[in-house]
Amino acid sequence: MSGPSLSQDADRIAFWASANGMAFSPHPPESWLRAWEPHDNIAPPAHYLHAVTRTSSHGPYVIVEPWYGSDLHSEPLERSILAFATHPGLVRRAAMRVGEHFLTRVAYLESAPPPTVTLGDKLWDTHVTTFAASPLEAQTAFHPRLRHLLASWGFQGHLELRPGGLVVFMAGLRPVPEHYSRLLGIAREILHAAVAYS
Repeated sequence: MSGPSLSQDADRIAFWASANGMAFSPHPPESWLRAWEPHDNIAPPAHYLHAVTRTSSHGPYVIVEPWYGSDLHSEPLERSILAFATHPGLVRRAAMRVGEHFLTRVAYLESAPPPTVTLGDKLWDTHVTTFAASPLEAQTAFHPRLRHLLASWGFQGHLELRPGGLVVFMAGLRPVPEHYSRLLGIAREILHAAVAYS
């Protein structure tokens, strides 16, 4: 899997990134990405591949493929992409998950899982699992405008907000240029909605 197929993926993503004025790295330096770990509900991958970076006035957006194969020669059970974005206006820490997905099957070996809370929003609490230090922290992080945005998409996946940044996994998106573009747009909309009420 590390041969022609991954090279072909890299070529397509690199071409798309270049055409849209973004930087591409097939094997990005992992120190920046690993600094986000541990995630509240995303299992750490063995590698990160095919990173595309869009710069902005508030910090970078990075779309990257988390590689869950045992090595680069082994096809993982599922391939997907993650979005990372930074912004100094993000000050709350909370996470949410809709659905059970491969990336969110996390074993908490070294620390306890984050507390599960409810927001007092019946529709949200029925369909979404929310994690935060307190219900108030979750309500403030996932304010009504952000909840409405996610619901309007029928969001399936995981969103983690933390001071200074966010991480998004949206189920069904794969490492192809069209999905990189879509996830970049999703991350931008989430970030703008989250910062508006921070």
